[in-house]
Amino acid sequence: MTSPVTQAVLFDIDGTLLDFHQAGKRAFSLALAEQFGWVDDLSYIQFAGATDLDVIRRICTHHDHPCSPAIEAAFFETLPRHLTRTAASSHVTVFPGVRSLLTELERDAGSAVGLVTGNIEACARIKLKQAGLEGSFTVGAFGHEHADRVSITRLALDRVRAHAHLPHDCRAFLIGDTPADMHAAAVIGLSGIGVATGHYSVGDLQE
Repeated sequence: MTSPVTQAVLFDIDGTLLDFHQAGKRAFSLALAEQFGWVDDLSYIQFAGATDLDVIRRICTHHDHPCSPAIEAAFFETLPRHLTRTAASSHVTVFPGVRSLLTELERDAGSAVGLVTGNIEACARIKLKQAGLEGSFTVGAFGHEHADRVSITRLALDRVRAHAHLPHDCRAFLIGDTPADMHAAAVIGLSGIGVATGHYSVGDLQE
């Protein structure tokens, strides 16, 4: 008899599951050069904890350029092509314990796993595929759907609940590496599990 699913476990990608060593940032710069003709090292952007939608809006503001849904959509069509190139020439690090944890959760019939990431979906899939983790995630929410992390996290939880037929009051966990992840978990009422594998220390994640 199959055990009922009783809990949702949401994962961030960058800094939590893996490190692509700036491949995403380089892809952003290349896509900006193609679409807008800008040469931009993006030194003023903190990608950790951000969403791609928020990032492109901040970049447009920095360049005093209007940003509309059409401009955002065009950029997000361009970005994955450049990420494919930069990722292919980059070394991906999957953090220790990630593969074994995902395998354990896949074997646990009581757990439903999902993604909550600031990457647009196409870029998230590119990263997961190169890391060999694409088979672990079916549902989630992505960085083109909302600009703020709280809304993306709420959407991811709703989708995992619906996919796994979980009750609204099920146990739910968010594993992430930034204060933005922990803030989103607290706002929504999830158990936040901070991992200091990215840019932030344990102390930062506990604040």
